[in-house]
Amino acid sequence: MAEDVEKVARNNALFREANERIESAAADAEVGVDTPVPFICECSDRACTTVIRVSMDAYRRVRSNPRWFAHAPGHEESLDGAVQPLERHDAYVLVEKVGRAGEITQALAETKDSG
Repeated sequence: MAEDVEKVARNNALFREANERIESAAADAEVGVDTPVPFICECSDRACTTVIRVSMDAYRRVRSNPRWFAHAPGHEESLDGAVQPLERHDAYVLVEKVGRAGEITQALAETKDSG
């Protein structure tokens, strides 16, 4: 189980990095803060290719907490004790990684920010 949780957290971090590049490109293109931008679902399924359309403002809010992720609706279920849905929106579900998964995602974000 601990190995699965670590894989989930590292997979989520990879999706987050891809979405941060999308966010950066959208910002460079001066996309409006309310304009929906296509982001990749940040769920735990490595094979997931679901695209969610989230405004820049909403995505920046998700990124304000290293334990928060944007999942496609219905993708918020995962390993017990690893994911907690916080808010449901039409286009996405804001989830928080909790327990060991939360600790790992936070540590990965801190390592990235300091490196």
